[in-house]
Amino acid sequence: MRWRFCAMVVHPNDFPSDAKKMYVVDMKKIIKITLLALAALTLSTPGQSADGPVKASPAEANFSSSLKAREEAVAAKEKALARREQNLDLMEQDVDGKVAELLALQEVITAKLVEIRTEQDQEFKNLIKVYATMSASKLAPLLNQMADAHVAKILRAMKNELTGKIIPKLEPTKAVRISLLLGRISESSQ
Repeated sequence: MRWRFCAMVVHPNDFPSDAKKMYVVDMKKIIKITLLALAALTLSTPGQSADGPVKASPAEANFSSSLKAREEAVAAKEKALARREQNLDLMEQDVDGKVAELLALQEVITAKLVEIRTEQDQEFKNLIKVYATMSASKLAPLLNQMADAHVAKILRAMKNELTGKIIPKLEPTKAVRISLLLGRISESSQ
């Protein structure tokens, strides 16, 4: 009695990516079972003794060698997949480490910015105190040489009484521009 095997060949790329490993494992099992069945059949062939050499037809020998080659190819693919997984794990660890470094650096930068802003705010307050002690007639020529936005910021930080004394001492066109700037800020803050 002769046994015939029928195998359906499916390419691994036809499977979804998560099923490729299962394909490789299943193919190894199929190849091993087929080789065992083939060995059992050749041992139980009538007219041959179990102790003597096993004779196989050329077709069976070709089939056996093609199965063995297929098994070796599957094993090579498994090794390549394992190496690729290992490389991906290493890359993921590297990326996670770099993200952690960047987050730590971001915290340091944020702390430095807060420190710088606090220092600048303190320096600005000190400057306002100095300007507040000056007379309006001495402060106006200094403010005339500054940009309008800076003058508006300085006058906004001062008391209203002092601002009211300084604006008339500014150049008339600058006084108008500064008044408009101060008016916009107070309108938007209401």
